Amino acid sequence: MKFKDLSLNQKLGLFAILLGIIALFTHDPTKATYERVDVKKFSLEINSPSKYITPMELAEKIISGTNFFVIVDLRNPNEYEKGTIPGAINLSSKDLYQNVLQRNQKIILFSEDDTKSLNAWLALKALDYKDVLVLKGGYQGWTDEVVFPKIPLDTTTAGKEKFEKMKQISSYFGGSPILISEGKAVQTQIEVQKQTPQVQKPAVSLPKPGGASKPKREGC
Repeated sequence: MKFKDLSLNQKLGLFAILLGIIALFTHDPTKATYERVDVKKFSLEINSPSKYITPMELAEKIISGTNFFVIVDLRNPNEYEKGTIPGAINLSSKDLYQNVLQRNQKIILFSEDDTKSLNAWLALKALDYKDVLVLKGGYQGWTDEVVFPKIPLDTTTAGKEKFEKMKQISSYFGGSPILISEGKAVQTQIEVQKQTPQVQKPAVSLPKPGGASKPKREGC
């Protein structure tokens, strides 16, 4: 079987094994953290869904104020400036290797999708960071599920309650839900009072310019 035919988890598993082999031969004190990699445990973590946090779970934590974590936006600075998740800091993969983040912090990583975030997750776990999560679906998932969620038209009581809940959540982040009927949007904008969440960014060793604007909806 060729490498390109392997699943993402299989590729990550091979990478974990490679880290273990490297650890056996490295004697560089600067790479001492790699020597603590438990390949078996690492492989189990790679295949576990517990490394993910969903966009809705993150949104509810931010709204409730239980944001005892650092949200790291791994996208390029231009994308970060166009829009990001409230409170997120913009770091590159290089920044992660420079120990900008503290190992006792709870860290949530996201990028455009899951790929870059999973690579960063692997790197941080190999560097002995204990509590690292990946935002499922990345920033696109955040936009589609939280800021501008598509909700099937449902006139039942349960359907209306679900819509009202989603309207409140998306409004908090400057968006609005989109009602879908027979595959088409029947109401593209809900008139709601927008609230700009005030989320304090965590202090890190390498400050990045803030002021990212709220996410913009793309398309029609």
